[in-house]
Amino acid sequence: MFRLNIKQRFSILFSVFFLLLLGTVMFVVYSLFSEFRKEEFKDRLEAKAITTVRFLVEVEEIDGRLLRLIDSNTINRLYNEKTLIFDENYKLIYSSIDDAPLSWSVNELKEIRQKKSVFRKRGGYEVFGMFYRHQEKNYYVLISADDKYGNSKLNYLRILLFVAFIVGSFFVWILSFQVSKRALAPLDLLKDKIVSITEHNLNTRIEVSNPGDEIGALASSFNSMLERIDHSYNRQRNFTANASHELRTPVTRIVTSIENLSEQYQQNPHLQQAFQRLSENAHQLSDIVTSLLLLSKVENKISKTLFTSLRADELIFREVELFKRQYKELHFFFEIESTSKEPDLSLEGDETLLRIAFSNLIKNAYFYSNDKKVNVLLQVFPDRICIVFQNNGPVPATEEIPHLFAPFRRGSNATGRPGSGIGLSIVQRVFDYHDAAIIFEAIDASTNRLTVTFFKRS
Repeated sequence: MFRLNIKQRFSILFSVFFLLLLGTVMFVVYSLFSEFRKEEFKDRLEAKAITTVRFLVEVEEIDGRLLRLIDSNTINRLYNEKTLIFDENYKLIYSSIDDAPLSWSVNELKEIRQKKSVFRKRGGYEVFGMFYRHQEKNYYVLISADDKYGNSKLNYLRILLFVAFIVGSFFVWILSFQVSKRALAPLDLLKDKIVSITEHNLNTRIEVSNPGDEIGALASSFNSMLERIDHSYNRQRNFTANASHELRTPVTRIVTSIENLSEQYQQNPHLQQAFQRLSENAHQLSDIVTSLLLLSKVENKISKTLFTSLRADELIFREVELFKRQYKELHFFFEIESTSKEPDLSLEGDETLLRIAFSNLIKNAYFYSNDKKVNVLLQVFPDRICIVFQNNGPVPATEEIPHLFAPFRRGSNATGRPGSGIGLSIVQRVFDYHDAAIIFEAIDASTNRLTVTFFKRS
């Protein structure tokens, strides 16, 4: 569904209100001019009617024939003019020579006598009727004509106003958009600055250029909120780091004590089983504490200026070698794919964090495999390096895959396997810090694949 932003809504509302106002003004102007034309033409018809009837009834030397001649040669003659004069018996006593149609009835003449004058539009003509009394005699005058020039001016005004409305609408749309764009430009800058703030730069503050306006007040409020979030975040992060660090010593002592007791009571199988379970739980607790401490170190990494150039294959082999010292059953297979004869295996990153991430991925691939085999494929492209970890083992349910990287979340395939559910969360944090992408896929019912993509900087 299409949604309008504030600038678009402001532009549309401003344009609609202005165009409604402009349209109303133009309609009033047109209506007033139309009324003015009608009144002016009515006055002309009335003047013509009075002049004609006076010539006919007051000037004895003028008869109907002469009056027609005068009408046909007057400079004020109206277009398609037709004049009829009736006596008090409603008998036609004069008709102009124009053949323009003009219908009448006795009832209309009676109406004229009652109202003294009437003015109406009939067909394409306008008709004026008046009652005239002279020397105790009554006369009725009907005159019709077509206001050709007045209607022409009215049509011209209508076209002119319509074109002006269209042109005005176009410029109003453009002007309203530009005005809204300039007026809300500080809001766009504020949005861009807010978007640039992440958990790694919560100490950033937005510059308040004008604290007196609404945007300045919004920026000040956002800075206050950032300060509270930063304070809370640092307090939580420091607590996690300190608590994890303090817990490592007693956990290590517990593990050592269990191992010593296990050696002292090697002859007692029941105690050996109990010590084995205690040792496994203690090691899991140690892994959780270590993972929390590592997660705290990842979150404390803010600047990327200390990134160095590292070889991806060397990082992986180093962690595999360390892992094999503890788990000698590991079968590791490594392969490189590249279109170049001398592929560039280097990537920019923090060595300590990448070693932690690769160590966790190798550990997961080993523990979740059925045959203790871990396959790593290094794909080198001109713009990126993809590192693919694959093993044969149970796969998580489809609905669990989107949540595998959440802290303390374990899939259904983790039953009976060691781990705390925090390793992949640390891995994702590390790769997010390096702007790398990580994707998990279940290729089939017994194949897990995890792909890490590092994008090369131009």
